[in-house]
Amino acid sequence: MVKIDAIRRALPPSICNVLDKLETMIAMLKKTNLMSAFCVLFMLGTGMSQANAALEIVAKVNGKAITNYQVDQRAAFLRMVTNLEDTAENRAQIKQDATQMLIDEILKLDAAAALDPTLAQRSRETARKLVDENFAANGKTGSQSLREQGIDSSNIQQKFITDIVWGEVIRFKFQTKFAELDTIVDKALSRIEANARQPQVKLSEIILLPEPNRPLDRTLVLANEIIKAVNKGANFNAIAKQYSTSGTAANGGQLGWVMLDQLPDEIQDQVKKTKIGAVSAPLQRDGLIILVRNEGSRQDGVADPSQDIITLARAVFPLSKDVSNADKLEAAAKLERDTASIDSCDGIAALNQSYGSGIHGLIKNISLGSLNHPLQALVNELKAGVPSKPFSFTEGISVFMLCDRISPKITLPSRDEVLRVEFDKIFGSLAERYLLRLRRSAIIETNS
Repeated sequence: MVKIDAIRRALPPSICNVLDKLETMIAMLKKTNLMSAFCVLFMLGTGMSQANAALEIVAKVNGKAITNYQVDQRAAFLRMVTNLEDTAENRAQIKQDATQMLIDEILKLDAAAALDPTLAQRSRETARKLVDENFAANGKTGSQSLREQGIDSSNIQQKFITDIVWGEVIRFKFQTKFAELDTIVDKALSRIEANARQPQVKLSEIILLPEPNRPLDRTLVLANEIIKAVNKGANFNAIAKQYSTSGTAANGGQLGWVMLDQLPDEIQDQVKKTKIGAVSAPLQRDGLIILVRNEGSRQDGVADPSQDIITLARAVFPLSKDVSNADKLEAAAKLERDTASIDSCDGIAALNQSYGSGIHGLIKNISLGSLNHPLQALVNELKAGVPSKPFSFTEGISVFMLCDRISPKITLPSRDEVLRVEFDKIFGSLAERYLLRLRRSAIIETNS
């Protein structure tokens, strides 16, 4: 236990207020009789215990204190957003993770202060709004919702402030790297357009980096706990925001649509094994643990031909269900003779009417994907204005002609979307390396 004055500066305003009230009460007690003092102490016993408990310093970073109150608050927040199973092992790990996060926040804030001493203060209002937006529920602001969960919103606001200023630090420190973004985006857009019909997958990711208090084997345990939590309904993207070290963390780990063949082979294999909506098994790569959530697939990319809009003409020569094969062959031969000189859909429709099948001769403006697979395969081989070979269907023998086929405009990602993805890639790598440098050069003391 340490003296109140020694750590007052490290405490959040809410705790300082409690201390001020306690000091006032103590002064009042000195002036009361013994019975009054006993009554006051009895009523305030619980509050005083909580205030004293918050006065333990659990870590120092370059001389700046982290209290167990801050750690407990951050740990409660992590339990809320991750929904990891409430076991003694998980609670202990989350508490260690919370401590490391707070250590890193001091390092990041110090780096920002060295760059611009006013940066954190200027980010405070934005951070407050982000807290309210991200955790608002049931008509209550984010701050109110957090308080109902027993979480001090100022602790979480500090995290958002750190995220904001850290982005500024990395962009400033590595300006030359980000200066190449436009060229990188141009190349990425060209590659996407050239491969528009290649298989694509929609993914989100969580990249777990072993920490000083969480070696690789325990990071793998954490990855499996995250999978269990997500399978029980936890929000994968909310967990990514807190735990992922990737540049996509701020966006909830969302990678969006990516070309399957652009992924490393081992990640491709994992994605192929993972059902849509599920999270992959943990993958160890380059000292990291990777979790991937499969959120969708497009076998033919953004230019999926099954979305083409087509108009077909057909001529159906009606036959009864019990007709012989010989009659079917004769009807097919007749259709071939009758359509040999027809080169327009109007001609096919007129022929259909002459057969009296009672079936519409034109099928207008339908998506190719809405047809059954055999008919899709037939249409894919057709050229406009050329009748198909006769085919046997339930209604009789049919001939088809493609009248029109419109491929929807290819919806490629916007430049801004590609820019965000490429920025995240660069940011994640640089931020991770720079943070490791800050850790190595810092004086970090923890109570084991």
